[in-house]
Amino acid sequence: MDATDCRGENRSSENTSTASRSEEDWIPRYNIAPTQPVLIIRQNPKEPRRKLSLVRWGLIPSWAKDASGAAMMINARSETAAIKPAFRDALKSHRCLVPADAFYESQRTGKTKQPFCFEVNEGSLFAFAGLWERWKDPSSPGCK
Repeated sequence: MDATDCRGENRSSENTSTASRSEEDWIPRYNIAPTQPVLIIRQNPKEPRRKLSLVRWGLIPSWAKDASGAAMMINARSETAAIKPAFRDALKSHRCLVPADAFYESQRTGKTKQPFCFEVNEGSLFAFAGLWERWKDPSSPGCK
């Protein structure tokens, strides 16, 4: 499997698929959009073992009635995450790492946005701090 980074170079990756997910879910991508699957590294606070997990990008608080706001909850600010209801509980006990080799920031000029790619040490792997949450659709069977 190959992925193209923001410099246009091919990067090979090992097959990291598991029996519970299809191989296509684990293919690295150069750009991940909200609501798409993304790999995270998380650790159970009671066990000193890290786990690679596939999650959907966009936080849905455990108390949310539906998933409609997930695409908008993609960036928690460190200065307000502890007081915002959507992030407060996840910040206490559901922290994670989001591995990446680059990220994009856009600059608005008039009505257009120009994306810029940023890397660390010429494309070396690094990680973002992240939050995760468990959410079950209350309208689905068995969630009462």
